[in-house]
Amino acid sequence: MEREKGQRFPRDTQEAKAKLKAKVRERGGKNWRITVAKIVLIPLLLFFSLVIGLMIGYGVVGHKPASEVLDLGTYKHMWDLLFAET
Repeated sequence: MEREKGQRFPRDTQEAKAKLKAKVRERGGKNWRITVAKIVLIPLLLFFSLVIGLMIGYGVVGHKPASEVLDLGTYKHMWDLLFAET
């Protein structure tokens, strides 16, 4: 793209700025569903991946029943082991 010295780029013109604002206004109302889905789905997927990872680690690596991951007594026992001396 050739331009003379001192001339502005086409993206700096008022017409380009007006078009950009119009696009932003158009998109504003359409993406609320996607935004809500991201807000809800990402923490939910993170939680389930954590639980599945704990079950695989406890069941496969630790050779224990995977259902014990969901038992509160397991975590109380780990807490007692970690902070027994303090």
